[in-house]
Amino acid sequence: MPALRRSPRLCGWFLPVVCALLLSAATASARPGGPPWPTLTPDASSRLRAAAADPAPLAVPGPHVTLYTANVCPFCPIIKRRLAELQRQHRFAIEEVDVTFRPEIVRAKGLRSVPVLEANGRRLVGNATSAQITEFLRAGPSSREVTG
Repeated sequence: MPALRRSPRLCGWFLPVVCALLLSAATASARPGGPPWPTLTPDASSRLRAAAADPAPLAVPGPHVTLYTANVCPFCPIIKRRLAELQRQHRFAIEEVDVTFRPEIVRAKGLRSVPVLEANGRRLVGNATSAQITEFLRAGPSSREVTG
C-alpha cells in the first residue's frame, strides 16, 4: 500500500475554505434571523469589560480546559496565547487536542468548527476575547454551548 501524502495544492486552499464555511454555518445557525457575527448587548459588553479588569477567582478552582484546534485554523494560535496569559493569572490546566486528521474526535464531540474551548461541562466556540474566555471559565457547570 503506498504511503499517504498530503497534497500541498489541496491543503493550501481546501481546508481553510472548509473551516471558514463550517464556522459561518455554525454562527449563522446559532443566530437565526440575526447577523452571522457575534453581537453584544450594552449590558454584556460592560460585564466583559468588568471581567477583564477584575481578576476574581474562577467558579471551579483549577478547572481542566480542553482546547480543540486544527492546523489550518487562523484563530487557534490567538486563543492559545490568550489561554496561556489567563493560565498564568488563574492557574488551570490546559489540554490541546488537534483534530485536523482525527475525524473520530470531531464526530464523537459533535464539533462543527474550531477553536472550541471545553470546561466545566460547557463549550465556547470560535474566536473569543480574553474577557469572554474569563467569563466563560468563571461560569459554573452547565450543558450550554456558547459562541464567542
